[in-house]
Amino acid sequence: MQKIILIISLFISSLFSNDLLVTFDSNSYKINDSQKQQLEKYVDFLFTNYDLSINLKGHTDSIGNDNDNMKLSIKRAETIKAYFINEGIIESRINTIACGEKRPKVSNKTEENRQLNRRVEANSFITFD
Repeated sequence: MQKIILIISLFISSLFSNDLLVTFDSNSYKINDSQKQQLEKYVDFLFTNYDLSINLKGHTDSIGNDNDNMKLSIKRAETIKAYFINEGIIESRINTIACGEKRPKVSNKTEENRQLNRRVEANSFITFD
C-alpha cells in the first residue's frame, strides 16, 4: 500500500495562532523559560491534532564552523523533541532535522538577526495509508 505524505506548512498557521519558533542563546541548546509558554501551547495543539506528526528543524547562526553548527542544530531540535516527549507526545510523531547555518531566516550581519537564526521551527504533516 502506498503512503501519501502531505506536507502542510500552512496548516499550523490556520489552526494555531502562533507557529512554533523557538530561539536560543549563542552556542546553546537550552530552552529559555520565556519559550515554555509557547511550547506548552504547541503541546496542546499536538494533543488536539493527534493525526499530525512534526519535523523539528534545528538552525544556527553563521558563527563557528559548519561541523560544529550541524551538531548544535541537531541538539537544539533534539532538546525540543525531548520536551515534547516529556509532556506526553509520542516519540514516533517527531522527526528532527539538522540544518546548521545553511538556511538562515535573515542575514547574519547583526546580533538581532543572528538571534533569529538560532532557532528550531516545526512543520507538520499527516500520513495516510
